[in-house]
Amino acid sequence: MINRISILMINLMLLYITLPAQVVHTKNFDRFTNYKIDDWITYAPATHITSIDVGDEFVYFGTPAGGILRYNVYEKEWEFPYTTSSGLRSNQILDVVYSYEDNVQEGWESRVVYALTDKGIDIYDPAFDYWSPAYIKNMPPNRRAAEEEVREFRNDPNLNFPNFYRPMNSELPNFFAQRNYLFRPPNEILDEENRVFYLTGARVVDFHQRLWIGTNGLGVASSDINDLTLNLHLQSITNISPHDVYYDGAENKLWIGGHSTKRIPAGIVCWDMKNNTWQKFEAPFYTGLYSDKVNAIAGNDHFIFFGTNYGLVRYTKKDGNWTTYTKGDQLESDEILDLEWFGDTLFIATAEGFNWTEPPHNRIVRPGDRKLNNTTIYRLSISDSLVYMASRNGIYTFDLENKKVSFLNTGSAILDINLTAIQVNQGGDIWTAGQKGIINYSKAEDKWQSFPDIVRYIHGKINDIQFTKRRVWFATDDGLLKYEPRKDYWYLYTTEDGLPSNKVFRVDPDGKNLWLSTAAGMTIFRWKRKGRTE
Repeated sequence: MINRISILMINLMLLYITLPAQVVHTKNFDRFTNYKIDDWITYAPATHITSIDVGDEFVYFGTPAGGILRYNVYEKEWEFPYTTSSGLRSNQILDVVYSYEDNVQEGWESRVVYALTDKGIDIYDPAFDYWSPAYIKNMPPNRRAAEEEVREFRNDPNLNFPNFYRPMNSELPNFFAQRNYLFRPPNEILDEENRVFYLTGARVVDFHQRLWIGTNGLGVASSDINDLTLNLHLQSITNISPHDVYYDGAENKLWIGGHSTKRIPAGIVCWDMKNNTWQKFEAPFYTGLYSDKVNAIAGNDHFIFFGTNYGLVRYTKKDGNWTTYTKGDQLESDEILDLEWFGDTLFIATAEGFNWTEPPHNRIVRPGDRKLNNTTIYRLSISDSLVYMASRNGIYTFDLENKKVSFLNTGSAILDINLTAIQVNQGGDIWTAGQKGIINYSKAEDKWQSFPDIVRYIHGKINDIQFTKRRVWFATDDGLLKYEPRKDYWYLYTTEDGLPSNKVFRVDPDGKNLWLSTAAGMTIFRWKRKGRTE
């Protein structure tokens, strides 16, 4: 008996030794020639405005964490921001300047945008449509109102601010703030929760007589000088590290949740993509919303569910009400790590087991089989009649018909512990990952294959697995990992390619795009650009 066991162990060891080593490729090309400026688009926290300048087509807004916001004056719409994903060296913008022709004699280029970041001065040239280091010592000056127009304005109180004027607090009118806000001269704004925010020193009048003003938490403020109504424009996620997104196709809205960066405002964000407006939901100010620290989001035609660190939160789309379910409502744990729909049933992974809820989704169900008591379930995936669960002990399955929990033996005892991600594709192939590497089960070949060498490149957790045609994507603590099985080709996308952070929590495929939830923002990656090589 001992000899048979020894022979079996030797054969298993030989199996791992003879597996071909996995080589993960990384960027070895010039980013400027390989990616277009909109191949990577990141929405990072941009609630604080540090600087503003007016160009020929756009008004530019510098932020300390979200790069540069852009408003198209002629189209009257917000366009995607410039960030490190666009080529900037940092999203911390200290100053932004649009350089006009009158700067040429000083050595600055004209009709370009300069950004002063904590890593130096960068330049955007529309002719090349990319950001690059400027290699200059000083920023050019902002365009200012003509001195003669300023004198006339100051001598005649009936005149409006001249174009490109930057008024002081004492010169600001007594604005009528939009609904739920109150302007308190000379520079305070009270929001709907009576929190006090301030106007920053960033402000300028554009060539359409609109005054743009920065705030220290409410985004951009603007006012038509002729009617004095002060409007607030939140045009980014709040101060969170996004952990998951959910697209509500029926209403064309994107829900974004994550963990607070310890600045206000934070909370859940809803991006109305049709009207390009952003709305925030902060736990202290909504009855029934116990926590806005979100780990996972799922939804259907009637509800949006959020897995938080303090319960399962349900948002009812019809009436806008919030409801939170906790351990007192039969949840195995208040810490929800993943959510997955199957038909009309929502399955819930928690830090101490799993649950589900069925229509009308006002009751939490516990499994009668208690094998998973006190077992952390990190991720769920559902195929045919089974729910697959990645746990610290390995893979568990839950039979949807007989409600029975089973342990799935992969035959890879070296690898199938502390599993943090799992996904099953339409063909029934299983991909899972943990601290010892990646495992794949091929249903067609009925065999398991291990990729232990991945840990040489991925030192942190693998957080999520998703599929597109002929590709497997892994969200990791070290970047976005791609695998093409037909070529046996691995590639790791990092901040060198365009990610705002190498810590990626989720991958959500959307045709030729990937929506990536990262520690430094939500990123759209146009991964299937024709002609691109890696």
